[in-house]
Amino acid sequence: MTVLSVAVALVGLLCLLDLVLTLGVIRRLRDHTARLTALQSAPGETAIAEPGELVAPFTASTVDGSIVSADDLAGANLVAFFSPDCPACEQELTPFVDYTRTFPGGPERTLIVITSETGGAKYHSALSGLGRIVTEPELTGPVQKAFKTRGYPAFVVVVDGSVMQASHTVADLPQHQPA
Repeated sequence: MTVLSVAVALVGLLCLLDLVLTLGVIRRLRDHTARLTALQSAPGETAIAEPGELVAPFTASTVDGSIVSADDLAGANLVAFFSPDCPACEQELTPFVDYTRTFPGGPERTLIVITSETGGAKYHSALSGLGRIVTEPELTGPVQKAFKTRGYPAFVVVVDGSVMQASHTVADLPQHQPA
């Protein structure tokens, strides 16, 4: 009988510990939900430049050593931002590769920003030849600042230095017929 009483008391303590831990997790989830809601609803705060905005001046060096700047965005251009640590970037990589094949102007009109100096080898190989590639530190690079990019992936269609379309998914970009 004593063994049974000890076992019931032990199970009761384990259930109590489980309840305390569960309440802690729920409290933490509510805190994170409140923070995410505040970030999403902050007035004037977006994770990328909005349509109609002019692209701020920037100058950056591509991985092949050439210089690219905001002045190079005459005509229609596609600008993409990828982060190697981003699961959504992984999902959008194949649709982006397919999209660049139909984008007018081809690689000369495509600028790709990879937000890592060391971890982007997969992206460099997958995106090589699709456009001019710039590698920048996350959130602090000149191209990211010019496009107000703080979320990844990000895709922007720029016409004559002005944002025409901006999205975090390739499916939202204007569709073009293959050349």
